[in-house]
Amino acid sequence: MLMHADEHVDGGRPGISELLGRLGADGRDWAEAELAMARLELGELRSHAMRMVLFAAVAFAAVFCAMVALSQAGIAALTPYAGEALSALTVAGLLAIVVVLCVLALRQSFSWRTESIFFRWFGQRHMGGSS
Repeated sequence: MLMHADEHVDGGRPGISELLGRLGADGRDWAEAELAMARLELGELRSHAMRMVLFAAVAFAAVFCAMVALSQAGIAALTPYAGEALSALTVAGLLAIVVVLCVLALRQSFSWRTESIFFRWFGQRHMGGSS
């Protein structure tokens, strides 16, 4: 005869206090595992953010220097055809378009996937698909 997992060899079932004790132990184990996962995710998120800040600072400096050089070269190239003021406005307009496109592309990079229940509250919810 097959026995239920909670049945003892002597045929009796465990008491309610034993079941509540096991439930409490399982709940503590689950909470400790969730807390450990949240700590791991927080550490990973912190290291990811530090790398992102470092690369962003270097990229900003490089892009700033490149934009200064390109804007000066563009103004110098357009000055014989449109005059200095119109050349400067044209280059500034093109740089503004580049900035807007970069900001739109940057918004896509700020997403992260969460596994623990604690950080799921802060993650993004995608409509119409699996999260």
